[in-house]
Amino acid sequence: MHSEYVNKKILIISKEWSSENKTGLGFSSLSHAKILKDMGCNVTTVGINHKSTDVNFDVKNLLNFLTNYNYFLNKTDTIINKIKPDIIIVESLQTVISEIFLMKAQKKKIKTIIISHGISVFPYKLKIKYILRFLAWFVYIPILKKILRNSDIIMSLDLNSLDCRHYDTNVAKKYRKKIISYNNFSRFENYDFKKAKQKKNKKTILCLGYVNHIKNQIELIEIAKRIKDLDIEIKIIFNKYDHKYLNLLKKKIKDNNLRNVLLYNVGEVSIVDEIINSWFLINVSITEVSPLSLIEGNSLRKFFLSYDVGSINKLKGGIINQSLSQIVFNIRSLNNNNFFNERLEYTAKLNYLKSFNKKNCQESFVKILEII
Repeated sequence: MHSEYVNKKILIISKEWSSENKTGLGFSSLSHAKILKDMGCNVTTVGINHKSTDVNFDVKNLLNFLTNYNYFLNKTDTIINKIKPDIIIVESLQTVISEIFLMKAQKKKIKTIIISHGISVFPYKLKIKYILRFLAWFVYIPILKKILRNSDIIMSLDLNSLDCRHYDTNVAKKYRKKIISYNNFSRFENYDFKKAKQKKNKKTILCLGYVNHIKNQIELIEIAKRIKDLDIEIKIIFNKYDHKYLNLLKKKIKDNNLRNVLLYNVGEVSIVDEIINSWFLINVSITEVSPLSLIEGNSLRKFFLSYDVGSINKLKGGIINQSLSQIVFNIRSLNNNNFFNERLEYTAKLNYLKSFNKKNCQESFVKILEII
């Protein structure tokens, strides 16, 4: 515990909190709150519609927020006036709850910190649906710039990336804001491998996360078709999902008679056991920032294969690919090459311990509290 931070009042705002939201943002929000509590801060958590947080903002959906805008503005004032925080921290932007608290805090001259998890405004690809989505979000850009200009500190997962997902970090640079680097870290950093339920089965390629067009699992079907001759299975474990996209995946699996693709809801399995028993993790998303699933895999000595999106190239515990054909080539090349498998596993763990561990993240929070 840092005595200089004892009783410093901090309000943390997030739209997702573990364990209600089994997402990267949900786990990060909870982890960051715990780090600050362990430092001696007096932390109050606020969720958009959560029973597990200290304060429930109780927004049912966007329509509920828009039709009761003044009510939620007043509620924000009430929460801030009651807690009287020294600092307000928001986890991620583009959440409604983050923006409303930031604008109120900045008006009241309360110190603000934005923990960036990346921005999702610009088109992922030059397709009509992504261009239309960008046009809908275009009006948000001036709001974003105003919020960044008036914030005290921005915490960023990548200080150097020019990827559009890091647009907020690059705007903050133009405003000469204080930007502190931080890293995601694994829940399983100190996991005892003896507790894992070991399974002796075929090699498993593991994909974790949402099931939707952004995560692009449809390409895993094509990969599965091209490696049908190998004794390898692809396991997709998901939390949230787009119902239409999930049904499309199931149809593709059935139509192609693929017995090497398995679908599981996260509630049916133990994630840590699945990672430990996998061969490696795979990411075929069309856009990413810094996927927690790959970091957690690295912490358990599991390497990954991924496309070159977002800040994944900062993770040294895997192979970055430029095409689906390259992924298939690398799967075949690694299938019977124990030497390279062992080297990749060693590099994955080493890179995690050096760059993505909990201690590094804790030090980032010590730094921001020292300079704010």
